[in-house]
Amino acid sequence: MIKKIALLCLFELFIFKAVSINPKIIDTLEIHKQIKVFNIDEDILNFKSNFFCSIVFKNDSTLYYNPNGTLHLFKISLGENTIVSKISNSVYGGHNFDRELFIHNNIVYSYGGKGLFNTYPRLSYFDSSLSGWLEKDIKNYPFDAREVMNSWKFGNKVMVLLNHFSESIFNKTDEIYQFSFGEFDLTNFEYIQHFTFESRDTDLGLIKGNYFYDSELYSIVGTYEDKGRIGYRVFNKKEGSLIRTSKLDGLERVDGFSYVYIKDSTVFYRSHEGEISSFNANAGTKIDTKYFLKQYKGRANDMFGYKVFLIIISLVLVIGACYRESLIYKLRKKNKLSDNKIKDTLYIQEKLMRHKNSIITKEELDELLNISHYSYETIKTRRSMIINQINQNGKMMITRVRQKDDKRFYDYNISIK
Repeated sequence: MIKKIALLCLFELFIFKAVSINPKIIDTLEIHKQIKVFNIDEDILNFKSNFFCSIVFKNDSTLYYNPNGTLHLFKISLGENTIVSKISNSVYGGHNFDRELFIHNNIVYSYGGKGLFNTYPRLSYFDSSLSGWLEKDIKNYPFDAREVMNSWKFGNKVMVLLNHFSESIFNKTDEIYQFSFGEFDLTNFEYIQHFTFESRDTDLGLIKGNYFYDSELYSIVGTYEDKGRIGYRVFNKKEGSLIRTSKLDGLERVDGFSYVYIKDSTVFYRSHEGEISSFNANAGTKIDTKYFLKQYKGRANDMFGYKVFLIIISLVLVIGACYRESLIYKLRKKNKLSDNKIKDTLYIQEKLMRHKNSIITKEELDELLNISHYSYETIKTRRSMIINQINQNGKMMITRVRQKDDKRFYDYNISIK
């Protein structure tokens, strides 16, 4: 009898684990069909590109869908019959693109985000009784927070890199920005700042792309590529690092019937036929790793060392007045920006010459312009600015041409004048 009970318990445990690591089929065609009933603008919804980066799982049978850049919220029940319910009365927002979407204690949260002309550095949660989003107050949160540059939920805390307002906010492009790294607790909602640093670089965040699956220890990030492919990365929440491996490169793009997800430190891939394979998140050859947390700490340490250096220099200047002028001269010379800096456009034109008199895709052009790692809105702005500058130089012309297969989209023709 004892053996039978033990075997029964093991069997139930096996069944529970098997279910808990195998989310049900996500029939995107059926979901999209039901969402169309609510008459939401397809351009705002952008279902095809943003669906898999705009969902969070409550459990294996229930997920929430908050279309990127909107305040709409849908509850999707998975099973033999997929049921989609619109549970929000909110309308289009426009300031929460690339926000951090997560669930804690069965409450859906949205943190940060940005729009075309503004940013939203706050925490919101969905109030089911009001069918709308409300702002959640965080104690000791920086009053001058300008933008959430990067964030991730780790246990009961949210780690966050903030960009702060400064007096020189509207100055030229070489302004020095103020950043801080800290965390806030989802139990008492209190913010703790760990360190600060200054930088001219504002591209310090994680681009979530078109596919996102979150777990306690890791997240999977995917960006759509040419020819129906997708580039997957694993984000290690403890280290704050983004990892690309040969194992991840071997995974195919999914559609809901096929799926990539992660539990603990194991990545699972369910094929379109329902077969499940798995591997450790760190398995395979590491191709590239971006250490966000180490980078932030390194900048803070450099800033601290720089301040110490300035203090020492100041003391030396007070004590040794005879060296004052020479030391100031050396310090200014060290910190002076080079006037002979090579312009980016000349370097870009050299790369584009390899593709002269040919047509390339928008994605290929973004790679050549070195802007593919930015957010969607930033890519559009910078692409337009660089193309205009190159065309005005008079040596090269970049023009848009409609794709033959789909007239809604454009490729780019590179020609020499």
